[in-house]
Amino acid sequence: MKDGLYDMAVNMGQYFVKNKLTNILDVVINLFESARKTSANENEAKTKFFSMLNLINKDPFMLGGGKPYKEAFKKFVEGYLSIFKNAECRNRDFARLTTDEMFYVLCWANRYVKSFEHSKRSS
Repeated sequence: MKDGLYDMAVNMGQYFVKNKLTNILDVVINLFESARKTSANENEAKTKFFSMLNLINKDPFMLGGGKPYKEAFKKFVEGYLSIFKNAECRNRDFARLTTDEMFYVLCWANRYVKSFEHSKRSS
């Protein structure tokens, strides 16, 4: 299963790079960790995480940063995860993961993005 998770992480990382969303993944990971730490179980953690993303997506001024930062966040939430009004994640591949698997995918996608940024700066 780890191979499938790694592939999902690389695909997510490529999505971030392709859509120039590389600056928001740290915030997404922090939100995920916060939801996980304050939840009694797996379902509650996932529901809190998707609800937090949805809430911030509705009022992106919570994020700080400029307009491109807010637009990048919105593109990830609505475009990649397909979270809209009811805070349900319609990206079934991501939504079906356990919280440990989600964390793995998010962190490896972040590594992919950081490695891409590093190699871009080095060129």
